[in-house]
Amino acid sequence: MDYPQKHDSGLMLNTLKIKILLAMAFLYDFKRYWRYSFVAHQTSRGNRRAIIRIFTHYIEGGMAFPDVRLGYGQDKAASVMMKLRSYHADFGVDETVLWALATLKAYFAYHAERDFDLSELVDEFDALSQNISARGQEIMGGTEVVTSAEIRAAGMIDFEKFMQHRHSVRQYAKEPLDDETIVRIVRNAQQCPSVCNRQTCKVYAINNLERVQEVLAFQAGNAGFRQDIQTVFIVTSNLSEMNLIGERYQGWIDGGIFAMALALAIHAEGLGACFLNWSVQPSQDRAMRKHLGITDDELVITMMSAGHLKEVFSVPVSHRRPLEEVLTLNPSDS
Repeated sequence: MDYPQKHDSGLMLNTLKIKILLAMAFLYDFKRYWRYSFVAHQTSRGNRRAIIRIFTHYIEGGMAFPDVRLGYGQDKAASVMMKLRSYHADFGVDETVLWALATLKAYFAYHAERDFDLSELVDEFDALSQNISARGQEIMGGTEVVTSAEIRAAGMIDFEKFMQHRHSVRQYAKEPLDDETIVRIVRNAQQCPSVCNRQTCKVYAINNLERVQEVLAFQAGNAGFRQDIQTVFIVTSNLSEMNLIGERYQGWIDGGIFAMALALAIHAEGLGACFLNWSVQPSQDRAMRKHLGITDDELVITMMSAGHLKEVFSVPVSHRRPLEEVLTLNPSDS
């Protein structure tokens, strides 16, 4: 008679423990977002850089619309210039400053070519440009002309075949990826989209076997093939460039997009990769961060093993769900 009561009590205690641990994990994430995002403040370099990039992206994107409304974005242009002054005074010239200047230059040239008067802003921009020394460091900004023929020519691969031959690979040849290959993979992954072109993601790549094994010890899912892994990537996303309550999960979204682009870039090299899930408890997250020196304003999105392929090896079938369970075409309003 007493046993069911004890059993129910045990279940209740276990459920309560899970609730407490879950609440603590949510609090761990909340505290990081509150501290490092600029939902309530704009103080760090990352915060201020993100604001410049958001407004610059607005200006640049507007020039790519089919029908550009002349005079659009004047308030954003004025705001970018104001923020550039203080940012440059504190941090000097970096890629964000160069991109913002190039975009503003293209914006004013676009309006000048169409005889739209922005003379007051142009004078302000000229003064700003003279104050910021960026000789030999110019980059592109604004828009560029592309053709459908160019895109088709570059993209004419059998993408269905490419994707059908992408597998989660857990068997690798005994050779790490060289530095040059890693650089090329990450550079190609950088072409993936990000919110307002903020590009918050960062990659920690390790191809030293001893260090690879040390890092993999923090992730439980690789135990069965850890000894074969020669290279590992860790993808992070920086919260200091996130804004608004509605962006509280944007780091995970941008990080996930980047991680998938990274995996496809690895696949395109004729190499193998496997996502190593980083859905962990706070203590595990803290330990790995400390080991690698990952700063507290970064979200750790995922680990990924990578390596050269063996000539013949096995992969899981990983059967996909029926397409009708995944695709809803033209959903009804009801």
